[in-house]
Amino acid sequence: MKATDSYKYYGVVSRVLHWITAILVIVQLIDVYMRSLAPKNIFSQYVQPWHMTIGVSILGVMLLRMIWLLVQRKHRPRSRSVMARFGHFSIYVVLIAIPLSGLLQGYPVLVFDTLMTKGIDTKWDTIFQELHGPLAYILTALIAGHVFMAILHRLVHRDGTWEKMIGKNQ
Repeated sequence: MKATDSYKYYGVVSRVLHWITAILVIVQLIDVYMRSLAPKNIFSQYVQPWHMTIGVSILGVMLLRMIWLLVQRKHRPRSRSVMARFGHFSIYVVLIAIPLSGLLQGYPVLVFDTLMTKGIDTKWDTIFQELHGPLAYILTALIAGHVFMAILHRLVHRDGTWEKMIGKNQ
């Protein structure tokens, strides 16, 4: 399998960046929902101290994805519809907005227990605090739609959309 994208399939780099993002986001969202259901659950007790590190990692991977998207933009598989493009664009925007809203809340930024900054002072830190949680719910809805459409394309349309990201070597 090639590292670069083609008109038929996403390459290894796109796939790896996609699935790294997916795993990091799933861990964050499971933690958020588990804490709301059972505040002292064992999963959240382990994951919560890493929340900022995972968030910064998501932001870093998203920046890499955006750079890779720009480099590969002429070779990538084309979206099948305006709604697909809008959905993917929305996911990218929210995946960048969530960690940014976390960083701009004014708290010290710790990555792997290393202090990166004592906090970024903004006059809007309260706004960013209020946005952070609702953006996670919006992301959950976008991911649900993304997964639903992927399954729909796989089981109903059978048009090869699933294979572009999941498998089937070129």
